[in-house]
Amino acid sequence: MPSTARGYPNSIEALAAQIKQPRFLELVRRFLYKQLNPGADNPSDDIPLHQCPVFTGRIFVYHSAVARFFAPSDLCGAGGMYQERIRSNPNWHGEYVRHDTVFIETGQGGMQGMVIGRVRLFFSFTFDRKRHSCALVEWFIPGDEPDEDTRMWVVRPAFHSRRRKLAIVHLDCIARAAHLLPVFGSSFIPDELHFSDSLDVFRAYFVNNYVDHHSHEFLS
Repeated sequence: MPSTARGYPNSIEALAAQIKQPRFLELVRRFLYKQLNPGADNPSDDIPLHQCPVFTGRIFVYHSAVARFFAPSDLCGAGGMYQERIRSNPNWHGEYVRHDTVFIETGQGGMQGMVIGRVRLFFSFTFDRKRHSCALVEWFIPGDEPDEDTRMWVVRPAFHSRRRKLAIVHLDCIARAAHLLPVFGSSFIPDELHFSDSLDVFRAYFVNNYVDHHSHEFLS
């Protein structure tokens, strides 16, 4: 993790209010339940909240994280290791909001056992003397197989009660950055649409495995 971002409260309740995520405390508690019960049969979302650990400690926010992964076709590090910076910044260069998308390993599903997440917040905290480095993400769920024409996977935003479905994941689950392309419909795109809003307005997205040779190799 880089240096701590300024201007954020350390209290979890105050942070939830500032980032306008009222379920943030609940998601942290469900994340901790999953960390403390890795072999549990039921998903943490199905566990009654009162059974999840109570967290009252301090939260530290970051605007980026570094992903390191194996890239055998590009021997740029020891044994072919490559690194890239993933950003979640509400004021990127003082001009617009930037929330990068990433591959998240779940071990399930057709896209090499991964789904796409859009990072809404990087943060860390300590619970029971163990430090957790995490990301608050919005889910994009892939279909069963790649698109027949483009051979790219198609993902769709996941919703719960008409709101974007959120979760907290450990940074160890993030494999690398992802690049999404909108699946355009038949209507025209408004001239005033800013590119930073593109991940909020389309119903489906292609996972671009042609953006660089790392991505092509990663999904092949």
